[in-house]
Amino acid sequence: MEISAREIHDKEFHDAWRGYNQEEVDDFLDKIAETLDRLQRENVALQRRLGELDQTVSTSRTTEDMLKQTLVSAQQAAEEAVAKAKAKADQLLQEAEERSRQANEVTAAKLAEAEADITRRIGEGDRRHELRKHELEQSIERLKTYETDLKERLKGFLEGQLKAVDTLESHARHASGHHQPSREAHSPPPVQRPQKSPASTSP
Repeated sequence: MEISAREIHDKEFHDAWRGYNQEEVDDFLDKIAETLDRLQRENVALQRRLGELDQTVSTSRTTEDMLKQTLVSAQQAAEEAVAKAKAKADQLLQEAEERSRQANEVTAAKLAEAEADITRRIGEGDRRHELRKHELEQSIERLKTYETDLKERLKGFLEGQLKAVDTLESHARHASGHHQPSREAHSPPPVQRPQKSPASTSP
């Protein structure tokens, strides 16, 4: 049974023969009541303090749980951010590699086209060169043929002229023994101009 300080203070004892000193008992009971009252106040203060500490501990635990949850969430968010950044980097790398491959293919195609164009132009130049060479060779052959024909005709013309001169001299010697022939009777035959050969057409 619990006894409060008030009960101790109000407690009354009956007189008995050969009992205790009433004043000493009252003083002692007053001291006990004061001590008990002080202890009860301290107990209440301690209980209140304990409640505050429990509340603080509960709050601290709640805060700790929140911090742990926040830390876990932050760690998950960081891991997700790292994963997304890595995936984005891989995607950008793949896109860069693809663009580089396409650029290399375009460059290779343009290079092949340029080489083919150069080869074609060289081939056309060679063909034109060969055609021009063939035309010049044909022109030279025609000129040689014309030169040979001209020489032959000039030779025939000169031989004809020499024969005509010989004939004139022969007639002159024969006529000197009889009578002087007239100039018109013994005039040399007209000189024939050589005609151009069809091969003389300039290239």
